[in-house]
Amino acid sequence: MKNEASSVASIGVGVSPQSDTVNMTTLKALMLVVTFAVMQMLPAAINGFPFVFFDTEGYHKAGEAVVQTIAGKPAEELIAENTGSQAQSANEEATAQPGNSENGGTFAVPMSRSPYYGIFVYIFFGVQPYLLAFFQSLVVGYAAWLTVRQLCPVDPVKPYLAAGAICALATPLPYFSTYTMPDIFAALAPICLFLLCYSRKNLSVLQQVFCWVTLAAAAAFHNSHILVIFGLLTILLFMSIWPRLRPTFSGLLVSCSAFGAGVIAVFLFAYVAFTIFGSWPQSIPFLTARGIEDGPVAELIENDCEQHGFTICGAAPLQSRDSQHFLWHPDGFFRSSDPVTKLQLSNEDASVFLTAALEYPGMQVAASLKNSVEQFGLFGLYEFETAKRVFLEQAPLFMSEVDLKNYGDSKAVTGAYPFVALSTLIYVVAAFSLMTVFYIYASRPVSDAALALGILILATLVVNAVVCGVLSDPHHRYQARVVWLLPLLATYLVFHINQRRAGP
Repeated sequence: MKNEASSVASIGVGVSPQSDTVNMTTLKALMLVVTFAVMQMLPAAINGFPFVFFDTEGYHKAGEAVVQTIAGKPAEELIAENTGSQAQSANEEATAQPGNSENGGTFAVPMSRSPYYGIFVYIFFGVQPYLLAFFQSLVVGYAAWLTVRQLCPVDPVKPYLAAGAICALATPLPYFSTYTMPDIFAALAPICLFLLCYSRKNLSVLQQVFCWVTLAAAAAFHNSHILVIFGLLTILLFMSIWPRLRPTFSGLLVSCSAFGAGVIAVFLFAYVAFTIFGSWPQSIPFLTARGIEDGPVAELIENDCEQHGFTICGAAPLQSRDSQHFLWHPDGFFRSSDPVTKLQLSNEDASVFLTAALEYPGMQVAASLKNSVEQFGLFGLYEFETAKRVFLEQAPLFMSEVDLKNYGDSKAVTGAYPFVALSTLIYVVAAFSLMTVFYIYASRPVSDAALALGILILATLVVNAVVCGVLSDPHHRYQARVVWLLPLLATYLVFHINQRRAGP
């Protein structure tokens, strides 16, 4: 049995087949990964279309611009097309900028939507929307397979399929693996860090490359992922103090190189955008909006803003302290500002937030703690109920007529998908999984690898809540993207301790 499991685990090892047995076991492993991925595709199939969010349109536009630029389309045409589409976009995530002698540009490229992920959205969505969903599900399935091999080496098949079924039926995983958004990569980061830092010697070269590329992609696909990965790398450094949890030095270096590559890719995009369009990419002033709702930036605006000379000073007196009103309401200061003012608000975003936080530290710390705690407990599927608004407001801006019709007929758009009931189930399963994890770690002997994986996953839940709670409004989507790691971990641990009890 042990030899068979070892052979089954040979997927991706990259050795030359030496017998029919090796071919069959490798094929069996591939079929297992595909089966796991198909399980996660079920909700999208039931819905009648992959799940789409407001931001999907921004990623699609970013990917389209990159592909067309590579294909040789003149920058002037891209500027004209995107400037025209901005007037139709509800979020106005890219803004026109008057030409000036300093940068010679007429267009500010949006920074809040990764062009790297946008390429996948544009290409896959253009062929068949389900392709991106299946691709992401395969990536998750393969990462989960590599992980279960380390925790349950005697027989990885049963825990793998059990975890796949539980995740598909009672966690947010299938909704995020089939989501046309990069959120799923936030949860893949701790898995890849675990594999590189604690199981690298058991991985083939191709498997290490898979983990490295996935980790780098996670950093490049969304700014919040950069902060989450940085937090996890910091925790790994502290784990080095305890010999039982010490990551391998080479694995830590490889992980840092992947993280660095992802961060460099973000800056590389900014430089290329400046070279082509003559202006640095701009982002939405989310920090300023967060500081207004938390209080410090609002106090700065209304009391002593003029001495700092920030553009946001023009918002006084504030109509509302609601961050969404500031950003997206037609009367909100950012939404209603002219293009030049929007760019100035974006450029000053971090400075405004930090200045206000330093002037009102008690208020900022209290608000950040409150938001982090609130974010930790928000992981339902409630934001998927925005599908009808997405269909009306954003989908017509990038979907073909056929896709738009199919999306409009989906259960999410028509209101027939039971997101509320499923959210209740997700909360119950997550709570039970958390209790199971704590019980096993407190009362059962586990391997060093199992303990390290558990710490990384639990740390991910906390770090993700802090990052998203402090820097943005608490939303169910942010924590739901990682909470499925708990049931996955709990399932693996149950089989792990049973295999250890049974012995070799």
